[in-house]
Amino acid sequence: MLSLLKTLLETLNLYFKLKNKSFYTDLLETSKRKQKDLINEIEKLRANGDSDSTDRADFLQSELISEKRDAKHFSAIYAPSESGTASSD
Repeated sequence: MLSLLKTLLETLNLYFKLKNKSFYTDLLETSKRKQKDLINEIEKLRANGDSDSTDRADFLQSELISEKRDAKHFSAIYAPSESGTASSD
């Protein structure tokens, strides 16, 4: 009975580790897709060259910087849980 409980707890632990890794991967993929979309939109607006497009492109540039910062923050939060045995070199 005790070994069954131990096995169940280990299984749950592995499940939640996998779920956490999957969540992190989804966050990164979503962030990369959003960054790519922002870059494409910025390039399109810069090609227009008028004042309104330039203002919008500047705003999107700040959004892109914010998105990159958020992605870096996600990496800082979730990456240590992934590499529990990695060395700190």
